[in-house]
Amino acid sequence: MHEKKASIALENLRICHNCDLAQSIPTLAGRVVVRCRRCHSVIEKHQDNALERSFILAVTGLIFFIISNLYPLISIKKAGLTVDATLLSSSIELYRIDRPLLALLVLLTTIIVPLFSLMGIIYIFVIIKLKHYSNFTAPFFRFLRRNEIWGMLEVFLLALFVAGVKLADSADVILGISLYSFLALVLVLAWLSATIEPNKIWEATHPVKAEN
Repeated sequence: MHEKKASIALENLRICHNCDLAQSIPTLAGRVVVRCRRCHSVIEKHQDNALERSFILAVTGLIFFIISNLYPLISIKKAGLTVDATLLSSSIELYRIDRPLLALLVLLTTIIVPLFSLMGIIYIFVIIKLKHYSNFTAPFFRFLRRNEIWGMLEVFLLALFVAGVKLADSADVILGISLYSFLALVLVLAWLSATIEPNKIWEATHPVKAEN
């Protein structure tokens, strides 16, 4: 009986990331924000069906990512010549003008890291759905969370708009279908990052078993 109560207490225990105060929270339902008793920092955000919602956002983001890489983001037309700009061509062009490190950085932050993060999140949710856990699941999720800052699609999008505005006076700038998909991708990733609940994933991958 005591072991069962201890397991329940452990399941409800949360530690504030700001002041390190350990505190127990009740079972949550609906849309709720839990704040620390000491410093009032947000400890946990709860929404019903949070895991399913995050999974849908991750799949949607992957679809937008694929579309963003299939077609040109913008096309520049001048003197009868048309140049298409894609995510991959940006890295290729930087490498061609002898900027290999910058080309690698752009490739990592706009293609490799976002794709790896989306595939990784989808993998985590599939594992949770199938309940096929391993010792690798939780460390892999922590790795994804720590390295998501390397995905800088919004910075690339801003640079793309600035370049388009500057070139508009000297050439015809045609917005490609991938630009709208890329914008949607940035918004979806921001929404996913804001709504994903790490505690829910931790609980799903580390179920507390009560013993009689």
